[in-house]
Amino acid sequence: MNLLSFAVKNLKRRKSRTLLTMAGVVIAVAVLFSLLSISSGYEQQLTREMDSLGFHLLAVPKGCPYEAASLIIHGGVFPKYLSGEDLARVKAMEGVDFASPLLLHQIVKNSTPHIIYGIDPNDITGLKPSWKVSGRYFESWETRVMVVGKILAEREDLGVGSVLPFGPDQESFTIVGVLERTGGEDDNFHFIPLSEAQRVFGKENRITAIAVRVHDIRRIAEISRDLETIPDVQVITMAQVAGTIMNLVGSARTLLYTVIVIAICISGGGIINSLLMSVNERTREFGMLKAIGASGLDIGFLVLYETLIITTLGGILGIVVAVIVSGFIEGFVRNAIPYAPSGSLFSFEPALVLIALVFSIVLGLICGIYPAIRSGRLSPMETIREGFL
Repeated sequence: MNLLSFAVKNLKRRKSRTLLTMAGVVIAVAVLFSLLSISSGYEQQLTREMDSLGFHLLAVPKGCPYEAASLIIHGGVFPKYLSGEDLARVKAMEGVDFASPLLLHQIVKNSTPHIIYGIDPNDITGLKPSWKVSGRYFESWETRVMVVGKILAEREDLGVGSVLPFGPDQESFTIVGVLERTGGEDDNFHFIPLSEAQRVFGKENRITAIAVRVHDIRRIAEISRDLETIPDVQVITMAQVAGTIMNLVGSARTLLYTVIVIAICISGGGIINSLLMSVNERTREFGMLKAIGASGLDIGFLVLYETLIITTLGGILGIVVAVIVSGFIEGFVRNAIPYAPSGSLFSFEPALVLIALVFSIVLGLICGIYPAIRSGRLSPMETIREGFL
């Protein structure tokens, strides 16, 4: 007796019940795979963004929470500033390789927020080592010049030589360079000389943050403590920024784990209920099989094979469903988690596919064991007699 082919035929005969049982598995596996993919992809993109930065520490105004650093990195602004005197003291600290002042500002144009990044042109290479630009960078002595990110340039139809009305007084700024695509938030920013940003927005001698690179990365903790002796300065390391963001992601992950547990319980309960009902309805069939020589073990394996087929196919379909709706899920996550890293948040790794498939198979084994044992213990004469009643 070929139990596997017999199990397939049995499932085909009960298509409605098979599909409904499989649907529960699809939902559970799709949720699991989506969570694992989002979690892995988010961490990878966040690590990539952290690695692309040319600095180790970020000095921000004292009293700002760690989340303020992530706002700065992704273009957010807040109403606290450091001064030129703070910058000078940071630069004078022992162990500091370079300290670059940053001033971020936001304007709204046609109901769309635009982020302006004031940067010292002399520090561009150290601050943004991965940058490549079509055209050129601006010089520190230049006025009314700008470099724009690639996505911003495409969206606003800007190129090298374009003139853009800019700032509260709508001054004419000339685009001297367009960044090549970085895959990060820089693709959406306006970049102008720091002195110009301070002048245009009336923030003379004010800076939003100071990006610091140290001589010896092993001394980061020591240098951080030294920098925080400056009265107005609070120091945040990139590890703290990443850790803070991942704590926020962890909170969301806990909620999603709860959803997964609920989905698994519903799916497992549905599978067990469906199988037990199937066993009760098929008592005559099992009795006839035993009457012609099938053992209780054969009957048990038949039910177990049917369960594994349902859960394995459900697992594969669940992964496919997760891939198909990944764009929708990613959009939801980006709306739920502000300042999420750019790039795809979904990570379709073979290991994640394997985990999802193993999960579906294990789910089938767990849910199929009791119905298989119960069906294997049925008495041939009782099952045949009950089948005719």
